[in-house]
Amino acid sequence: MNIKPKILICDDDSEILQTLHLSLRSSFEIVTANNVSKAKKIVKDSVFDAAVIDLNFEGQEQDGIHLLDFMSKTSPGTFLIVLSGDTSTKRIIEATRRRLFEFIVKDANYFEQLSGSLKKATQLSVANREQAQTKYLTQSEAVKDVLRKVDTILRSNSEAPILILGETGTGKEFLAQHIALNLKVKAVTANMGCIPKEMAESILFGHERGAFTGAITSKAGLLETAHNGLFFLDEIGECSSSVQTKLLRVVQEKEVQALGSNKTKKINVRFIAATHRDLNKLVTDGTFRLDLLQRLNTFILKLPPLRERPEDIIFYANLFIEELSRDGARFHLTPDGEKELLAYPWQGNIRELRNVIERIVVLSPRMTIDKSAVAEAIEYGKPPHEVNITRAEIVENNARKEEVIKTLNEYNGNKRKAAVSLGISEATLYRWLKEFDLTKKLSAQSFRDNFEVLA
Repeated sequence: MNIKPKILICDDDSEILQTLHLSLRSSFEIVTANNVSKAKKIVKDSVFDAAVIDLNFEGQEQDGIHLLDFMSKTSPGTFLIVLSGDTSTKRIIEATRRRLFEFIVKDANYFEQLSGSLKKATQLSVANREQAQTKYLTQSEAVKDVLRKVDTILRSNSEAPILILGETGTGKEFLAQHIALNLKVKAVTANMGCIPKEMAESILFGHERGAFTGAITSKAGLLETAHNGLFFLDEIGECSSSVQTKLLRVVQEKEVQALGSNKTKKINVRFIAATHRDLNKLVTDGTFRLDLLQRLNTFILKLPPLRERPEDIIFYANLFIEELSRDGARFHLTPDGEKELLAYPWQGNIRELRNVIERIVVLSPRMTIDKSAVAEAIEYGKPPHEVNITRAEIVENNARKEEVIKTLNEYNGNKRKAAVSLGISEATLYRWLKEFDLTKKLSAQSFRDNFEVLA
């Protein structure tokens, strides 16, 4: 979801504030203040991409110059734009000595200039924010060492595969995104733990018309769509033996063969694989190919679990608090709250930590995150009783349900076309719909209305 750039407008003219708010709100998130004192309070609690500031505030102790100075110190990342009817040379010089993006005079045509300036001013800050979201952020020296290895590998211009090891939730996919960002290429991800086994070959390699019952059209696989980019194969330890055999050829020869085709297509792809499992043990057990492992493990990066990097526990907790807080809420961790976070083993690692923080931000009536708030949020996430189904079965069932819903949505509820796209018979699709209790909820007419709820 694209986040609108956030703009502060400070002016004592209520008509100006209302006009700008109505005119700019489709492109920006607008916050207004009719005096400098109010604007300063707002700035203390929020981060803005740009601020539009008048110079003169009649009858007020503080003027626009005061706010410019305040924001230069407290919000150095905000682009400052002066919009003023005061055109005296002295005042313009006084304002432009500050770190301004632009000085705009309030005349008959000011809005067009202001709108263009805001778009230019916020492009850079939004781009920087998006880049920061994709970079692997850490305070851990162990992880920083991993990132230094990544830099060394990328500087070498080697195109050999990279294997990322680490427990579930340690950020393996995020590290792959970090690599793609630095390579400046697109990244395509396939999580083998979430792809139903009977669909895996079709999804990865694609299929030709007639490759299986119901395949009335050809479809490119994910590997082909990753051409000239990076292909991230997450949870590779879950691959079936047949998929492993085909992947070996793809990694070795850089060519892909779709199901039902006797032709191969060359692809230019950088491979990154990841797993939480011990691949050497899988090789010993006979469930993973040694030759595939040897092809993938040219460079090995290991991400330590969160419990072994305590400095990241508090760092990520504060990042998630800032990210998840809404409507100016200012949650903060108390010392005993930090101790409670540090004492927990975090088997689910960063993903589990984010879930705990989100529960607190959404459910807690208090702005302070203390020991009891942390303990309650952790306890809230534990299942009420033991279940007999395995984690792998849960993951596969959920993935299959999501794939069915997504495909039916794509074909507006048409089950025949959806079955063809999924590579299964209509009978199998109806059986899955019954198993997932979707039979009555999904139809060509009502599917779109139900999709958001079901997904």
